[in-house]
Amino acid sequence: MKVLLTGGNGFVGSHVLDELLRRGHQVALLLRQTSDTRFIADALERVRVVEGDLQAPDSLAAAVRDAEAVVHCAGTTKALRRRDYFRVNARGTESLVNACNAHARSLRRFVLVSSQAVSGPGTSTEPAREDAAPRPVTVYGRSKMMAEEFVRKGCRAPFTILRPAAVYGPRDADFLVAFKAVADGLAPLIKGGRQRLCSVHVADVADAVMRALADGAGPGPYHLAHPMPLTQREMLEDMSAALGRKPLYVPVPALLLYPALAVRGLLSRIMGRPSVMNLQKVRDYVAPGWVCSTARAAQELGFAARIAFPEGARQTAAWYVEHGWLKEVAR
Repeated sequence: MKVLLTGGNGFVGSHVLDELLRRGHQVALLLRQTSDTRFIADALERVRVVEGDLQAPDSLAAAVRDAEAVVHCAGTTKALRRRDYFRVNARGTESLVNACNAHARSLRRFVLVSSQAVSGPGTSTEPAREDAAPRPVTVYGRSKMMAEEFVRKGCRAPFTILRPAAVYGPRDADFLVAFKAVADGLAPLIKGGRQRLCSVHVADVADAVMRALADGAGPGPYHLAHPMPLTQREMLEDMSAALGRKPLYVPVPALLLYPALAVRGLLSRIMGRPSVMNLQKVRDYVAPGWVCSTARAAQELGFAARIAFPEGARQTAAWYVEHGWLKEVAR
């Protein structure tokens, strides 16, 4: 199949690219001139690179012209200004959908990689469900909800919406923050580390994208997560085991999050470098939990996450060490 992939140079997108190529698909990558291609350098000679930008709608026509399917991974999880989330995640998706509509008759599938942030919080007793009304608690979640609406209401081709839980794995910079804390000997426990959440290894996300590309896939949305949610403390313990560390677990009261993350956000703006650790993150940390139901994905996509967090943490830690993102593991 001829697949146009956006965000193929990013964390999730680069793993989707690896899987598309492994399965023999013909891939066109939408990239800007300034795109960082360090994760996909070895793959560039096997794909067709199309120069374009989701913020420049006129540049998208050539990208979608020959595509039989579009996988939209491009987006941002951190921004200096609130409007940037909507500009990239929502309006960028709208521009791509509009470009695809001109070729809707030949387009077999549009796959949007969204986020569990759209569904909102959930607990083990009351997990977030895809058939419930969205309850995003952050600007990021609202921007992804708007992206979904543009697809649901505007896309003329068959589409599938995927909502991964917290994604981790090799090449990820967001979970690296927690791995670094553990490696440095301190493991912060927010609200006692009791918050329970779902996660999903990036390889499982790539597998779900392949399933979404198949004929007969439904519109979703589909939660992607390992069926075994863990508490924050359990996840930190698995990271500690993966790194061979025995960190000091430090309780962090919720009230301390506000000034701490406000300072982080201010420093980010001063330096002009967005960080995932900002005041919006407080809403994630103080939520009752981030547990979601995966029943619909299992029933309609045949999707089941294969990699449990302990094994995934070992793979991720090993990649961090191998590529110099963390110091050598102590054994």
